Amino acid sequence: MKRAIALTLAVLSFLSAFLWLPQSSSARARADICYDDWGACRSRAFESDEGIVKTTLWLTVCDLALGKCALGFTKL
Repeated sequence: MKRAIALTLAVLSFLSAFLWLPQSSSARARADICYDDWGACRSRAFESDEGIVKTTLWLTVCDLALGKCALGFTKL
């Protein structure tokens, strides 16, 4: 079990280092759009008068949308 955990952490470390390599300035500028949209999405979720469950779901949707948007720009 310890080997599986160590291997998983090693793979995740390698992938995170690979994904955070310097990108071109145009890809960075387009990725900034993702973070701007994410910030607006989170503030709308917090400002809504929905319950705790709906707010949590909206925050999850915001995070998933950020991941999809950011990964889409790193493939360019």
